[in-house]
Amino acid sequence: MRIPRKHIENTLKHMEKLHEIKHTHYREYYKDINVKDFQICTKVDFKKVRNTYGNIRETWGRLKHKHPHTYEFTSKTGSQYFITETGDVYRLSDHWGAVASCEWTLNGKGELRMSVFVNGEWEIGRANLQEFKIFRRKDDRRVDNIVNPMWLEKIKIVEPLAKKLYTLKCNPEFKTLPVEDKMLIGSAFGRMQGELNYARINVTN
Repeated sequence: MRIPRKHIENTLKHMEKLHEIKHTHYREYYKDINVKDFQICTKVDFKKVRNTYGNIRETWGRLKHKHPHTYEFTSKTGSQYFITETGDVYRLSDHWGAVASCEWTLNGKGELRMSVFVNGEWEIGRANLQEFKIFRRKDDRRVDNIVNPMWLEKIKIVEPLAKKLYTLKCNPEFKTLPVEDKMLIGSAFGRMQGELNYARINVTN
């Protein structure tokens, strides 16, 4: 039973190099800010919209009725958004400054410490998508990282060898191999299959 030892060792070394690019910051790969991801790692100063009707909710409703919009949603913290056809982002919120992975101030003001979550007066801000800039905190959080699409493509190179190692493990002669050969095949297959499974899970992310 022939063991492709050199091939296995070279592939494992290649996998170690690929590990260095396995994850990347979201904005390292997605540099163009658009309507679907403007809320991820961006910085902008919203301009305060006057509460014309005294009741902020009524003002918000009338703004939505006045400005045709293509996209709207409500965040987990209750902030509401709608985006017009010209790319104006309207935000109704009671907190400004450090917002998840972003830094969104209102007329230059807002709490910028991530450890402090300030619930204040509900206010409306407006900023155009073209004004949003890429933002990265000095202490990037792991949630701001994604599986690097480049890694997803390159890791496919180990698939043929992983299949071959599986075939070797299923071969009756496998039981007669020296312990070190069994360990090499078993551990290499486990590592390769683990990375391939991880890639499959994340391929649509």
